[in-house]
Amino acid sequence: MHYRYRYAVVLTPILLAMLTGCADYRWHWDFNSASELETTEAFAREQNKTLFIFYKWYLDSEANRMHGDVLADDKVGALFQDTINILIDKASGPAYERYVNRYGVTAPPACILVAPDGRYKVLSGFIPIDRFIPLVEKAREELAGRTRSAPATAGRP
Repeated sequence: MHYRYRYAVVLTPILLAMLTGCADYRWHWDFNSASELETTEAFAREQNKTLFIFYKWYLDSEANRMHGDVLADDKVGALFQDTINILIDKASGPAYERYVNRYGVTAPPACILVAPDGRYKVLSGFIPIDRFIPLVEKAREELAGRTRSAPATAGRP
């Protein structure tokens, strides 16, 4: 009985964090391995769609606020209806951390927008909704442009 309680205490917050907020995003989050992330990224390229990656940690209050408050807002959700959306939790393991590290992301929360041609923009840290929407719109406009530019980050607020 003692072990069952311990598992319930550990697993319940993980499941709640993964299942609450942003349900309308059609998140891809149940990867069996980090290589499946590569497959999803390739699928986004083939479909000529932007990839939206939200990197969080279920124990991080800022990540949970981004997921549950900012990303759950209908106006923000509308920005990502035409993208392939991936939710990655830091607790999933080092392979997933290495995956987001290639975009220069070292800590959650972070939002990564990846264009079909591989260019990307990173929005790091908690960003209030009134700043988040314009930042995403600007990033998407820049990524839709045909000019090649070095990857940039929005930085922590």
